[in-house]
Amino acid sequence: MATLKDVAEKAGVSTATVSYALNNRKGKVSDEVAARIRAIAREMNYQPNMMAKALRSSRSNLIGVVVEDIATFQGSCLVKGINQYAGEHGYHLVLYDLGLMDKIGSNYSRIFEFQEEIQDTMNIFRSAGAGGMIFAATHDRDVTGLIRNDRPVVYAYGYSKNENDYMVGYDNYHISCEVVKQMVAKGHRRIGLISGTVDSMPTYQRLMGYQTALMEAGIRLDTELITSGNWSVVSGQEACRKLLELKEPPTAIFSMNDWMALGAMKELKRSGLRVPENVEIVGFDDTDVGDVSDPGLTSVQVPLVEIGRKAAELAIGLMEKKNIEEKKYELPCRLIVRESFTGTG
Repeated sequence: MATLKDVAEKAGVSTATVSYALNNRKGKVSDEVAARIRAIAREMNYQPNMMAKALRSSRSNLIGVVVEDIATFQGSCLVKGINQYAGEHGYHLVLYDLGLMDKIGSNYSRIFEFQEEIQDTMNIFRSAGAGGMIFAATHDRDVTGLIRNDRPVVYAYGYSKNENDYMVGYDNYHISCEVVKQMVAKGHRRIGLISGTVDSMPTYQRLMGYQTALMEAGIRLDTELITSGNWSVVSGQEACRKLLELKEPPTAIFSMNDWMALGAMKELKRSGLRVPENVEIVGFDDTDVGDVSDPGLTSVQVPLVEIGRKAAELAIGLMEKKNIEEKKYELPCRLIVRESFTGTG
């Protein structure tokens, strides 16, 4: 097996230069030389011993990542962002996929059933020389106390109530307030809300945004216009049916995720109502559903890749012993406008 020295000899440079090139240490070696060294390393099938490297040095460039389910839209985007930032800064990932969708489906509160598996994985990462850890949730669930570790841990997408935990999430409140304000600006006064599970912090934050927008517009809160689902298409259809049974049904609906919005659109069509002509609707998450639904679903886009990048930035900063005082970050969302609601922006 080729060694670092072998690569250096073939490239005609020092082992230090090879190390800089392979670890993307910007400013230490020119892009042209770095590209040539990496090509030679690939040609020689050079494989760095990351564990030995971490043990030899007080500085590790390994980040352990546990993702709840990489097959999900959220999981894949988060890992993409983590990997992007880590690679740009000379760090490598060791990844473990819990595969939770096959195990618990939409029962999001059961994450703590897998606490032992998660803890064991983090311990393995630690033994392998990982200097920092990231837990990438696929649902913005409460993960307070989920992980015990003496290495830096950053929670991406999930939220923690522990003031000492590092967490990167997104701003549910302000974007929800903005969506409802835009509905009001278009003349809507009966605005239905299809919420998620009531034990969810994001549900509460989005509900507060909804209420604030109505209050600021001088519109009385009508609790009959608030229904809930379990984030599934079927539950969205059932919730919409309840709204349509009201004496004064809504003329606009804000759904707390795209799948429930899809269910609502299905129920509206079944009832002979057209979107957006009769009822306008907005979803949340901006998944692929928005592009393929008919009409196209206007939805709130969560900055998942950016959350992953920020989580990696935090983890690397902690690994490099930087003084990071701010522990909780909420990145802004934006409304992606399609046919179901044209917005006012």
